Amino acid sequence: MGVIIRQSIQNTVISYVGIVLGFISTILLFPRILTPDQYGLTRLFVSLALICAQFAHLGIKNTIIRFFPYFQSSQKEKSKLLTLTLLIPFVGFLLFTVLYLLGQDIFISYYDDRSALFDEYFLFLIPLVFATLFFEVLNNYVRALQDSITGSFLNEVVMRALIIVLLIVHYFELISFPTFMIGFVATYCIEPFYLLIYLYRHGELSLSYPKLDKRAKFIKGMGVYGAYSLLGGLATLLVGNIDIIMLGAMTNLSDTAVYAIAFYVGSVIAVPQRSINKIAVPILAGLIKEKAFTQVESLYKRTSLTQVISGVLLYIGIWANMHNLMDLLPEEYHGAEWVIIIIGAAKLFNMATGINGHIIMNSKYFRFDLYTNILLIAITITSNYFFIQYWGMLGAAIATALSIFIYNFIKFIFVWIKFDMQPFRWNALAVLIIAAICLGISWQIPYLYNFVIDVVVRSGIITIIFAGSILLFDLSEDVKNLLQEGYKRVQKLDLF
Repeated sequence: MGVIIRQSIQNTVISYVGIVLGFISTILLFPRILTPDQYGLTRLFVSLALICAQFAHLGIKNTIIRFFPYFQSSQKEKSKLLTLTLLIPFVGFLLFTVLYLLGQDIFISYYDDRSALFDEYFLFLIPLVFATLFFEVLNNYVRALQDSITGSFLNEVVMRALIIVLLIVHYFELISFPTFMIGFVATYCIEPFYLLIYLYRHGELSLSYPKLDKRAKFIKGMGVYGAYSLLGGLATLLVGNIDIIMLGAMTNLSDTAVYAIAFYVGSVIAVPQRSINKIAVPILAGLIKEKAFTQVESLYKRTSLTQVISGVLLYIGIWANMHNLMDLLPEEYHGAEWVIIIIGAAKLFNMATGINGHIIMNSKYFRFDLYTNILLIAITITSNYFFIQYWGMLGAAIATALSIFIYNFIKFIFVWIKFDMQPFRWNALAVLIIAAICLGISWQIPYLYNFVIDVVVRSGIITIIFAGSILLFDLSEDVKNLLQEGYKRVQKLDLF
């Protein structure tokens, strides 16, 4: 767990810097600088780009992590995998571009009535898909080299900082909104090009034609795995983005903007999960390859508990400060409290079930994802279609939460049956009880008449009681070691 803990800490620091930058852009700047329609357009494009990129990578994205251990014996072997990493998505991108342009009338008519800006910026989606696609596949290749930091820093810090600069420049009317959109897309394009430079500087940017002679059967196996993972990953992306896409078509871009802010706040809870998974998954692939299932089970349980502890603390912190959050937003963005709570609860359950999906995808049972995901896609689209009609934004949140619960519960049961392992220990129940007590205490604290003081005092009390209880009852060895390491580093600074 050493490399996991070390890079998880670094990723968490990066992620929280990203949260601060995201808070500045999403909560403070976007709602005040762009109109709700304009902000809704940016969120709609990002969601569409993620889903289109999932199709365009043609399964190679997850294949990189799964099969990298078989290619790491020499630089020549790694160069073959890198060639596939670049070539296959490029073919997929060309296919997407042709289909997107041929279906222009269909796309525009779908959004024309309530989201007219989509028509005006229709072509902007093509370079955005290109950037999203190649960042994802190259970032997975870099992660397979056991560097989860570079991609995180690019995506969480650099990109958000550049978007803040764009917003400020647009606020002072130095650029128009069309120019802002060009800059917005260009910001995403920086990421994959930087990763290519990174690979070159580290001597990893070498290409070699992947001969299929003696490895034909193996390459075929990669293709089968890629096809299944392509459809499997689609379900995850649909759950996270179909609500925004359908809101843009069934309501308007203004509602999409409000929902996007609420979804962003709810998704902050999942930051520790992303930090842990970025390095845990490549290590998991190696353990499964070596059939070290005792270590897999240990990794499964420990990452789950760590994610529950960190996720619950963020969840109750956001809930306790909901009134402060609403005070920061313009009035037209109010009313999204329950969307945040519902999405946050779903994200928390996803974190609690740990790395179950990655265990399945890196094992011989990877085909199982296809069968469950077909059902999940149907549930996600159907529930969003009906719930949005009746309850609008709240309906989208309920539909998304329902999909996340079903998806993770099925995977949890499957791993339990096939691998005889499950992530939960009594410690997790104790964590939830402590969290409920902390949240109840926070509700007894009156508003302290000042936003900053109220946030600091309320959050400080919650953190002290929660963290103190975790340490007092010795609920997590990893969290205890993490706090002790942090304390030692503070001592070395010799601040006093």
